[in-house]
Amino acid sequence: MLKEIRFAGDLLIEASAITPDYKNEEVLGLFAQKSSLQNLPVILDDGRPMGLINRNLFHSNMTKPFYPELYSQKSCIAFMDKNPLVVEAAVSIEQLTALAVEAGNKVFTDGFIIVDQGKYLGIGQVLDLMQAMTALQARQHRQLLESIEYASVIQQSLLKPSRLALQKHLPDDHWLIWEPRDVVGGDMFHFVPLEDGFLAVLFDCTGHGVPGAFMTLIAESALEQALISEGARDPAALLGAINRHIKRALNQHGGDANGQENSDDGLDGIVVRFDQSSCSLTYAGAHQSLFVLPRHGDAPVRILSGDRQGVGYAGTAMTAAWNNRTEIIDEPSRIFLLSDGVIDQVGGPKRIAFGKRRLNNLLMQTRNEPMPVQQAAFLAQFADYQGQQIRRDDVTLVALNITPTTHSTGTTTHDE
Repeated sequence: MLKEIRFAGDLLIEASAITPDYKNEEVLGLFAQKSSLQNLPVILDDGRPMGLINRNLFHSNMTKPFYPELYSQKSCIAFMDKNPLVVEAAVSIEQLTALAVEAGNKVFTDGFIIVDQGKYLGIGQVLDLMQAMTALQARQHRQLLESIEYASVIQQSLLKPSRLALQKHLPDDHWLIWEPRDVVGGDMFHFVPLEDGFLAVLFDCTGHGVPGAFMTLIAESALEQALISEGARDPAALLGAINRHIKRALNQHGGDANGQENSDDGLDGIVVRFDQSSCSLTYAGAHQSLFVLPRHGDAPVRILSGDRQGVGYAGTAMTAAWNNRTEIIDEPSRIFLLSDGVIDQVGGPKRIAFGKRRLNNLLMQTRNEPMPVQQAAFLAQFADYQGQQIRRDDVTLVALNITPTTHSTGTTTHDE
């Protein structure tokens, strides 16, 4: 197993040094005896480094006309670099790399001198430093990936109860796509079966990757506490309670006493309550809409908008309130909760967003298909549209079948 290199001393090459009383003809002899000797340190009698003689530069000077006659008997300091890079053995590889960059190009040919409390130990080569730094970065990258991958396991565990609840209560009447842009993401969904229906929630938190994943933890905790305090029948009240929890958790409810800048983070989302007995959907949205599509006929997708204020952000008041809106569902329908990553994904020949119209057309074309078929159609078209473009955001889409047990005379919408 290769030794882990962490400090400058780990790169130490033991090399004999000379003192200033060496003459240039003696240096010439040393280089002739050892063809592998590229640099020759010069140290004082007390062990402190004085300079460094580079083999190539030395020979370049000593082959100039009349230089051998003029300088052979003179001190070796004539062709010595008087300001080599000198580092303590305890300096970290990261610090050494910064010092080497600051020293400039000469360090790539001359290397550097390693000391212990100012006393000469040996020399080091930049090639060895580069190899050590590459190995260190690879090791750190591997450790980071392992941490993020385990964070993904934790995030998946938080989403697992909702997945299981969907599979148990709507086994053939749902499909779900949850694809973080990175290994972890900022989207979360929640499904709660109720005696007379269900509660479905989708949140698109600030950011993606690790910051987004942190926000989903806060959002999940806020939702759980809101369900305890507000119950599951009032979507708007749930958004209000979540807003208060996030603002308190992130200190986004006033100035910082120490004058430090607070975060401005939160979420957009939608909370949907389906009541089977009244065949009604009650929903509250924060910068998000609910898509409703009748399963039969040729009616278009209806996009039911929420309120235009996010949850938890610094600009959202602690007392902010959202509105409940109610839709009567009088025929078998499908509802879709989705994050912005679906609509905003860039692709296609014109490199524009996927958009609502393209999504609506796909959903209408597959309205009569079984849920797995519709899901597969979406995945295929979305991937084809994205093509070689990078994934812009986390992508989450929850589709739910709603089959009313009674039929009303029409569809109504009203705010509560």
